[in-house]
Amino acid sequence: MSEERTLEESFKELDELIEKMQTEDLPLEEAFTLYKRGIELVQQCNDRIQKVECDIQKLNPAGE
Repeated sequence: MSEERTLEESFKELDELIEKMQTEDLPLEEAFTLYKRGIELVQQCNDRIQKVECDIQKLNPAGE
């Protein structure tokens, strides 16, 4: 997905996906589609967090 979203937006969507998967009797295909979207969001969040950590290390290489 090419859209830029904030971590907060991604976390909110993840929460909504989890809630939908837990509360609704979903057909297997729809549940799998939601699961795949959730995995994509988790990967995007991890990538963004790692980028921020790298940027912080560049600004403060001593780790202080």
